[in-house]
Amino acid sequence: MTRVTSASSERVTRVRALHSRTGRRKAGRFVVEGPQAVRSALAAGAVVHDLFVDDSTGSDFSPECRAAEAAGARVTEVTPRVMASMAETQQPQGLLAVCALLPSGDLDAAMAADGPVLVLEAVADPGNVGTAIRTADAAGAAAVVLTPDCADIHNGKVVRSTAGSLFHLPVLAGHPISDVATAAIRAGRTVAVATGDGDTDLFDATDRGVIDDRTCWIVGSEAHGASDEARSVAGVAVSIPMRGRAESLNAAVAAAIVLFVTRHARRGLVGDERRMRD
Repeated sequence: MTRVTSASSERVTRVRALHSRTGRRKAGRFVVEGPQAVRSALAAGAVVHDLFVDDSTGSDFSPECRAAEAAGARVTEVTPRVMASMAETQQPQGLLAVCALLPSGDLDAAMAADGPVLVLEAVADPGNVGTAIRTADAAGAAAVVLTPDCADIHNGKVVRSTAGSLFHLPVLAGHPISDVATAAIRAGRTVAVATGDGDTDLFDATDRGVIDDRTCWIVGSEAHGASDEARSVAGVAVSIPMRGRAESLNAAVAAAIVLFVTRHARRGLVGDERRMRD
């Protein structure tokens, strides 16, 4: 195992360059911070080029180091100062990996898989994108698809917000909404757009079977909601009932609600539970 003690070394400078989208595209690599995310990347078979270990943490990262070396990665010990200079977080957790950019994925294969599909349209906030990916993973979604104007899935805040889920399910970036809808319909999926002025109530749509476990959900941007194009390609526009005075929901929260209601409907419980409450 090699050791780096200078924050101005060429290797450290190359890692810092990956904090920009231009740097990531040029190098074809991105940064993964923290033990949980690094373990997920290794377990998923992601291409890990480098693993950096803070030699002052006192934590035993031997399993991660062995797994990285077995996968062909270069493992390097660094001082706390060097780790801090490479990391984006204020308090690095001792592990930082440099991985190859994730492949764009197969849209038709994603649509053919079991479970709902989440489509993020022009969701620009990295935290929302990462949280939505993590939520989709928790809900057992088949995939997450992002349109070209979403936040970069390799952005550090996106990666950290997914808490490792970026490596657990297919995340397909850069697909125009028209291509997504075409692939969904070809796979026999209903395309639904979540919008505040939808003509169908989420729970009513679930009770009536308008949406189901194979629904392809489109969630629009924080600022403007779903686009006219998204509305035009969707077979149904669904609203989330809101009883309070809030005008809208955060994009990641909206994604969580529609995904979990859709998955709950698979068990045939939503309608029964509503009738019991009524």
